[in-house]
Amino acid sequence: MRKLDAWGKPLPRVGDVVASPALDSDPGTVVKILQVNANGPFVVAVKWFTWDNGRTTEEYITELRIVSET
Repeated sequence: MRKLDAWGKPLPRVGDVVASPALDSDPGTVVKILQVNANGPFVVAVKWFTWDNGRTTEEYITELRIVSET
């Protein structure tokens, strides 16, 4: 069973495919958990599939939605 955040949204794990509202047409993969708070992951590293030649960025989990779970 996947953990949920305080608002009932599932928390991302390494390997999950996620999308950002700003780059909704270009999903990416969570490659690393960078910061954890009491509820679980808070900041994650995402490797985008095509944006900026597959660039890796740091994203707040509140700004992402899970497209596919591992």
